[in-house]
Formats: sequence, structure tokens, C-alpha cells
Amino acid sequence: SSNMRDSNPGTIRLCPGGVGRNIAENLSRLGASVRMISAVGRDQFGEMILKACKDAGIDVSEIEVIPDARSSAYLVLTDADSDMLAAISDMHIIKNLGRDFILRHRSALNDADAIVLDPNLSPEALECLTSEWAEKPLFADPISTAYARTLRQFLPRLHMIKCNRQEAEVFAEMEIQCEGELETAADRILQTGTECVVITCGTDGVFYKDRQNHVFRKRHKPLKGVSATGAGDAFTGAMVYGWLMEMPPSDALELAMRAAEITLMDPLTVSPKINTLTAQNNS
Repeated sequence: SSNMRDSNPGTIRLCPGGVGRNIAENLSRLGASVRMISAVGRDQFGEMILKACKDAGIDVSEIEVIPDARSSAYLVLTDADSDMLAAISDMHIIKNLGRDFILRHRSALNDADAIVLDPNLSPEALECLTSEWAEKPLFADPISTAYARTLRQFLPRLHMIKCNRQEAEVFAEMEIQCEGELETAADRILQTGTECVVITCGTDGVFYKDRQNHVFRKRHKPLKGVSATGAGDAFTGAMVYGWLMEMPPSDALELAMRAAEITLMDPLTVSPKINTLTAQNNS
């Protein structure tokens, strides 16, 4: 039992995170060539983030070190059952990632085959990215319903949106209460101009639809995972990888579901075992 206004014994674990960073690491471990464009502070967290990225094979040459800023951090207090009691998010450094910042990285963005956007970015930064690089395949995962509201106006410019049911409800402006409504919601999202939509349904698998009218409903085999943290990021990373490798949507979905399953079974946010999914292709 924990007391909110008292000191409580427990275990403190530090691990590099950030949805954008986790997706980048998954992509890199799958075998894609990945550059991360971001900013860290000149502090221990910043060093740890850079080292973790380098160790995973991510090109960090486009990550700026901002001397007087704190690296972003997210602190979660959980109870004995790993359920969240409270969380504190310090993302002030993102204020540095405005339009000027993005335009400084123009050549790296021009070189990219695909661009994955983190919805933490300011509307100004998202506007710049989605207008200047509108002809590039842009991928996004809203992470929360709050960010889904931010991303909503940019849907027409995105190639793929991957969202859960609650986020899909924000995008489609409707409630999803039954199986049939998944497709109705996906259709509404596609009508904005997005090329394809993936709606993840937690333990109940995924729903996929694109403008070429490929429709898939895939279910998981029952899973008892170790940690759900990062499973969605592995899924997104594998979907982007599947697109880069020109896989048929059904194969990309299978790969993404396997990536999520491997991550569920691993206490780490990004499983080093993710490379086993593509090891046979790369050898």
C-alpha cells in the first residue's frame, strides 16, 4: 500500500522513452536506416537518450543539444500491480522544436523515404512539416485523445494514422460501440484524405482499411503479457517498416502484431528481440 503524502519504499527504474524515440528504435532494430530529429538538454538524461539511440543503430547527428534546457522526462508512480497512481510530464524542451528548428533539418527531411511525426510537436511545427513535406509519406500515432484533437486538422496530409478506439472516436467524431462501427469510423477518417487507417483494439486485435479498399480485421491469440509499455510503438514501427519494404498491407499487419506481441512479453519498452522478426530477411 502507498501513502500519497508520505515517503514510500519502492523501485526506481530509468529507461529511455518517448513514443517517437521508441518507434525510431523499433524501426532501426527491424533493419531500417533511421535518423532521429529532436532535441535534448546538456544533462545526464540527454546523454542517456543519445547513447540508447546510438546503441540501437539510430543516426543521432540531427539531434540538437540545447545547453540551457532540461531533457524531457516522464515520471510515473505505480502501485504494486503496476497501475498508475500519478504521473508528471516535463516536456518544456519541445518549445525549442518550432518552425525554425524544423527548417534547420531540411536536408535530412528531404532525404527521407518516410517521416514519422510525434504528436507532442506544437501545431506550428506540425503545420510546417505537413505542408513543406506534404508529398512525403507521413505517419503518425496520436498517443492520446488530447493529441488526437491536435492532429485532427492534419489528417488530410497524413499517409497513415494508427490510433486506438478512443482516438479513432475523436478523429471520426462518433462513438464506436460495436464491431460494425469500426469500419464506419475508418471510412470517416479516410474521407478526410488520409491514405490508410489502423485502429488497434487492445487485446482484441486490429482493424485496417485504406483508400484502395483493402479491409482487414485481425485478432490476437490470447496473450498474457509482462508489460504493455511500448507495444503500440513496436506496432507502429513495424507498420512503417512494412511500408518501406513494400509489403502487402496484410503482411505488414501480421508483422506489426508479432512485433507488439514480442514487446508485450518483454519488460523493456523496446525489445532487443524485435530484430528476430526480420533477421531471416537481412542475413
